[in-house]
Amino acid sequence: MNHLFAAPSKADKNQLSQQTALLMSDLAIKNLIDACGGLLMVFNDKRQLLCANRETIENLNLADDASLVGRRIGEIFGCQHSATLIGCGLSPWCRSCDANMAMLNCLHDKIRVKENAKITINHPKGVLSRCFSIKCMPYQIDGLNVAIMNLNETTRLRDLENLERYFMSDFGRAVTAIDCKTRIARNSRFEDLPTLLRSLEQRTLLLQSDIRIHRFLLGHDSEHQTRRPSEILLSEVINLAVDGITESPFVVGKSLERPEKAADTRIYTDWEILVRILQNLLLNAFEHTDPGRVVKLGITIKGNDDIVFTVWNHQPIIELMRNRIFQRHFSSQRESGRGLGTYAIKLLGEGFLGGQVAFETGDSGTTFSLTLKLK
Repeated sequence: MNHLFAAPSKADKNQLSQQTALLMSDLAIKNLIDACGGLLMVFNDKRQLLCANRETIENLNLADDASLVGRRIGEIFGCQHSATLIGCGLSPWCRSCDANMAMLNCLHDKIRVKENAKITINHPKGVLSRCFSIKCMPYQIDGLNVAIMNLNETTRLRDLENLERYFMSDFGRAVTAIDCKTRIARNSRFEDLPTLLRSLEQRTLLLQSDIRIHRFLLGHDSEHQTRRPSEILLSEVINLAVDGITESPFVVGKSLERPEKAADTRIYTDWEILVRILQNLLLNAFEHTDPGRVVKLGITIKGNDDIVFTVWNHQPIIELMRNRIFQRHFSSQRESGRGLGTYAIKLLGEGFLGGQVAFETGDSGTTFSLTLKLK
């Protein structure tokens, strides 16, 4: 079956009505719907909803579950990919949908499935991600196979966990850099102090930027309040970005190819945010680079208008992940990933700096790019 793994066929209204009536005649199911906490939904073997508990109905701001009957999981939550012509569970994005895969595995293998799922939904404020802890259990009544799905929302918890990893990682690097510069300044000659103090000042500002970013991502500050543009040499930006990641374990045994021409160019931007974006890009590349290989940092200046930063590594991004690479809560590292790396790059590069973030991937490797206005 190469219909992107899920069958497109659906039960008609008459079949759905019969299946729902059969299901609601089962005392065990009725008791479960009444007693179960969290969101509880029961789906037929076509992945269509037959009934739901009161908490689900209230969560979706509905009077009853009549309007939900026959819908699939993405259609229920308003997943942005469920409205495609081929339907929920059938688009290229659905191959990496944990909720859809949990249900398919449960129905096909007749096994209990536990999964952490992310559903991307359309919202008046823009595209949002909702995270759920999912338990899916198979059940059969008079030859009807169903999947009982219990969902508990974990979006806020995942946000806090990811933000803690993101913040503490950058916070730790900034403190280490300040400590190193302070030690050097303590033993330096008097004529070297102005340069060292300038470097110390920059790293202190980077530490403050980590707090600004963290407060923004938590929703405590607006973009406008947190922007702080100023003029800086491009070479200083590169040095700060590279120096800030040298202690990372991802860099050990690998090398960095730096741009040759950047010394005399001045840019006007929120350079503290730019440094953090470049560090995220570099760490992301090093994390997916084999020992002994090189990561390439490039800079291209287009006339008097644009500057393009690129970071390349030799590993292509597998097709399953390409559509979700900038999605919040998505990580290529299933258990240990921060889940904010590429999302933060996109958010900060475009939302804060007004630039454009993109990537290209293939057999020759992966290149992430950030395009900014020079002035």
